[in-house]
Amino acid sequence: MTLSFEDPQQMFSVLSEARRRLMLEVMHEPRTINELTHRLNRNRSAITKDVGFLEKMGLLVSQRQANPGHGIQKLVRSVAPKIEMVATLG
Repeated sequence: MTLSFEDPQQMFSVLSEARRRLMLEVMHEPRTINELTHRLNRNRSAITKDVGFLEKMGLLVSQRQANPGHGIQKLVRSVAPKIEMVATLG
């Protein structure tokens, strides 16, 4: 998958360091929001916000699934095993 940007600054704002780490986690295998919170040592609301943003950008997808005895959980995965981001200057 390739995502193109006309403005390089926009590319860097989309994939901050925290979002890049999140993407790398789910590219290897799908993770729940709770797993991402613990693995990345970030708060749940920040993870949820970044997942929503990256879903809107078309880089992640999530689905709700039953978590027996604990209600519902959201499973997050990457849309592709590899993603290229390209910025064009000029």
